[in-house]
Amino acid sequence: MTKSLVIAKKEYRTYFTGPTAYVVMALFVLLMSWMFFQILSAFAKQSIMMMMQGGHTSSLSEYVFGPHFGNVNVVLLIMVPALTMRLFAEEKKNRTMDLLMTSPLTAGEIVVGKFFAGLFIVWTILATLAVYPLCTSLFAHFDKGPILTSFLGLGLLSGVYVSIGVFASTLTESVIIAYFVGFVIELFLWVIGWASVSMDGATAQSVFNYLSVVSHFGDFTKGMIDTSAIVYYVSLMFFFCFLSYRVVESARWR
Repeated sequence: MTKSLVIAKKEYRTYFTGPTAYVVMALFVLLMSWMFFQILSAFAKQSIMMMMQGGHTSSLSEYVFGPHFGNVNVVLLIMVPALTMRLFAEEKKNRTMDLLMTSPLTAGEIVVGKFFAGLFIVWTILATLAVYPLCTSLFAHFDKGPILTSFLGLGLLSGVYVSIGVFASTLTESVIIAYFVGFVIELFLWVIGWASVSMDGATAQSVFNYLSVVSHFGDFTKGMIDTSAIVYYVSLMFFFCFLSYRVVESARWR
């Protein structure tokens, strides 16, 4: 595990030696700030109208932060493959993968190190989301529980996306191909729940809904922690990391 952390630390620093991390982080903050402002403005107008009519105002956690974190989920779908596409593909392109293969490191240590590097950079970017509830709490009161569970959900979901991105990166030396392979796999797990609508049996509908990463994330935004969702996300991380391990291990014996 120590060797994996050394690899993760090295790869994490590499993100900040070039413009990739800074550009992605800047675009992420700008996009999420604009989206949050639009949702908050619509909520404020709706609340004023309801107060004038003598009604009760809506929940800030439900009608502002819920959709906001839902938007983050969509952005992660596009952003994470861009951050993970180079982890193995660039090593292959620069022929430095051979050095890793002949080093004392095992394939498992290499994959885990690369996975944690991608996960840490994504979590670093997601940490900027804390500014929105912190700033909002200065002028409004709201339930903090759904905010915390949403961050937990994003942390787990981003782990799934990173593991998929690492796997895609092991398959090719082209970062462009790695990006699209990772994006397509993530998108498939995103939309697979839609197929449940066309299913006749209740069992088939439940299976397709369970396989959807979106259906599990919705509970986190409502302040609920479902153990089955945690098991599902962690299982997917292990599955794609195992696939990455098999690809890297097979390359060692070629």
